[in-house]
Amino acid sequence: MLEIRGIMTDEVYYEALTQMRRQRAEAIAADRSWLTLAGLYWLQPGENSFGAGHDNAIVLPANAGVEQAGSFSLADGTVTLHVAPDAPLQLNGHAAAEQALQHDLGAAPDLLTLGPLSMIVIKRGDRYGIRLYDSTNPRRQAFTGLDWYAIAPTYRIEARFVPYEPAKAIRYGTVLGDQMEEACPGAVHFTWQGVACRLDAQQRGAKLFFNFRDATNGDTTYGAGRFLYSDAPRDGTVLLDFNQATNPYCAYTAYATCPLPPAQNRLPVRIEAGERQFPQSGEAGAHA
Repeated sequence: MLEIRGIMTDEVYYEALTQMRRQRAEAIAADRSWLTLAGLYWLQPGENSFGAGHDNAIVLPANAGVEQAGSFSLADGTVTLHVAPDAPLQLNGHAAAEQALQHDLGAAPDLLTLGPLSMIVIKRGDRYGIRLYDSTNPRRQAFTGLDWYAIAPTYRIEARFVPYEPAKAIRYGTVLGDQMEEACPGAVHFTWQGVACRLDAQQRGAKLFFNFRDATNGDTTYGAGRFLYSDAPRDGTVLLDFNQATNPYCAYTAYATCPLPPAQNRLPVRIEAGERQFPQSGEAGAHA
């Protein structure tokens, strides 16, 4: 995300924002990123075999190259890898052996590779799953770029930040149907086209995060909503640069586990700035 405070010329601003958009497109199509996601398999207690063979609990694509590669066992919140004899599995760059696997919410999730395929364990609530990446995924091969609204400096909006003292709970759902709750430090208040608007914030490190909907969703932008980050409040204000609004990752793949906007973050106006609908295979986009 761009540093949005301070004075910059229009030329410098346009150049920096264009570069940010280009880097986002590169990141989305990178190895083990959203366009290489090829599967999400929720583990059942006990043994979960995996490989290209159709008799496995987790059936991998044919390019796995082996009918039975091993299994993942789930017991008491621990996922353990078991390797089939002669399976060419690698774990963190070395020949894989039986061991407990670290999931994605830990400091260093383990990476299992099998030819062009990569796998990690993910944890969502009480569930554990295997997220599969395929570097040859057709969605990655067909990717031609992201689609953005034209950069409009008028969508850099100064908002008043009102802290919640104490922080209140913010509740929201996910695309998995889970209900989540976390502390909300405050809300931003601003006016757009004569309409009073507000958004509850979530804390993400030193940044504020806004998961929001507006009247463009399902029309020119992704139906579920969009994401926006800002710098921390300064002197009671937050600068919202909607030119930096982006799609949640579930816009690019069916295998993401995105949060949905909380009910109070549904703006009654059109925010015609930032990222538009993701171009599907065969569609042209405005590349950046």
